[in-house]
Amino acid sequence: MSKLKPEPLLTIKPFSDVYISTGNGKLKPVLKKGFDALGGIQKFVKPGQSVLLKPNLTAGADPSTGGTTDARFCEAVAELIIEHCSPGQLYLGENTGSGNMTMNAYKQFGYVEMCKRHGIELVDFTNAERVDVEVPGALYADVISMPKVIMDVDVFITLPILKNHDTVCITAAVKNSFGLVEQETRTQAHRDDAIEQYLVDIGCARSPDFSIVDGRIGMEGVAGGAYFDRPRFANRIIMGADPVAVDVVCTHVMEQNPRVRYLQWADERGLGNCNLDYINIHGMPLEEAKVAFMSPAGQFEEQSSGKLRLHDLGSCSRCRAVAQGTLHRFHTPESIIGRVDIVYGSGEWDVPDDLYENCILVGNCINKKYRAMGTWIPGCPMSRDDYFKALNDMDIVCSKCEQAVNRFMANHTPEELSFVRILSSNKTVFQGAFNRSQSTDFLLAVGDCQQRYAGYHIRRGRDELIQRGIADKVDAGFFVMQIPGHEPTVEALEEAFAELKKRETQWKNMQPTLTPKGNG
Repeated sequence: MSKLKPEPLLTIKPFSDVYISTGNGKLKPVLKKGFDALGGIQKFVKPGQSVLLKPNLTAGADPSTGGTTDARFCEAVAELIIEHCSPGQLYLGENTGSGNMTMNAYKQFGYVEMCKRHGIELVDFTNAERVDVEVPGALYADVISMPKVIMDVDVFITLPILKNHDTVCITAAVKNSFGLVEQETRTQAHRDDAIEQYLVDIGCARSPDFSIVDGRIGMEGVAGGAYFDRPRFANRIIMGADPVAVDVVCTHVMEQNPRVRYLQWADERGLGNCNLDYINIHGMPLEEAKVAFMSPAGQFEEQSSGKLRLHDLGSCSRCRAVAQGTLHRFHTPESIIGRVDIVYGSGEWDVPDDLYENCILVGNCINKKYRAMGTWIPGCPMSRDDYFKALNDMDIVCSKCEQAVNRFMANHTPEELSFVRILSSNKTVFQGAFNRSQSTDFLLAVGDCQQRYAGYHIRRGRDELIQRGIADKVDAGFFVMQIPGHEPTVEALEEAFAELKKRETQWKNMQPTLTPKGNG
């Protein structure tokens, strides 16, 4: 049975209704049962109303990874609407964040054919007409450029996947709206550590009218939008008209820490309920529906072979995001050479008997009685720079590659290095004045710990070259040199840099000849 509390005697705001079920059986009957439990699909889509379906196609990953929405799931929803609601025009829209890769994903994963079968207009938000929407009392963006179609349709239905996220903890109904805004502003929000604030502002500009989370195959661990290697076969579907309530229920289904700032802020702005006291759950009782997902912290511990131990004492997502999200850079056991306990949150701590010699305690809310047990980093949230400094001061993070880079850089002027970005020891050690971190800017990735990022940079580069119509003229690997090992020599760096310098000259000479394919 669910452990939900009885209804409060005084209702301050309307209750929200959320339905939970397994994904067993044919999709349409399963989904229709959920709609019926919430009042019937006709309650949410009236005759003649226009409807937009928004899947999650992050980075164009295959749905089998658990990272993106299956076209068959969208089709089942569309067929229910067509059969029972006599709607007006149906649309389906997304922005993968990778140029025209949205259209490639539509073609590759069956969306083009599906939309043709049902007369659904397919929209690529990357290139769609946009309108500026003012957000009074914005937390991050006073004006947001939104696809015009999303502001014009009568009903906006979001169809996300059930996933963890190292920075915002979970990504489901509310986070799926990140795909409505332009990639440039999404990237800037990441750099400003303002994703949670931006999500609330986007919701204020246009919130989903109905949310259906496909948790049949989700993603656990770090997950998010960069890596797609940890599918979680949860076999759950979670749906409701309140996206905030749906996400809160998702956190409990996944057995994750439910203290998520952007959900609380969304509640405060009237976008939904983040308190289970005001959420009526239909279908499966919450306790029966729970399927434990590995948290980002759990993956970091696993990847470090136990050298990193993260202790969440009921933290909010503020310090948790910094404490966890920063560690995604250390994705190989070799990156961590010492052992450290990392503690965040205001609750009580069952201090382990084998507490490591190195201990970092994070945030203003840490109980005072624990602060003397290690290095306390105050702040709300703490500074990422202070966090890195503490890890470096404790000799937790391998810095051999960075030391080699510093010796290499002593042989060169900033002008000589102006075109290149150099990564080592899981950070940017140097960025030249003319390097913008774009996919077609030159990257020198030093050490085994940078191999994964180098691959990610190349994947982004391929997307950009396809978008520009010149993928047949140059390969994305042209812009990257990756030096393996844990302590590369200066000679190896000099050799790699000389090759990048030669390629830079070739790239400059190629520019006048790079006519996009198909443009004559």
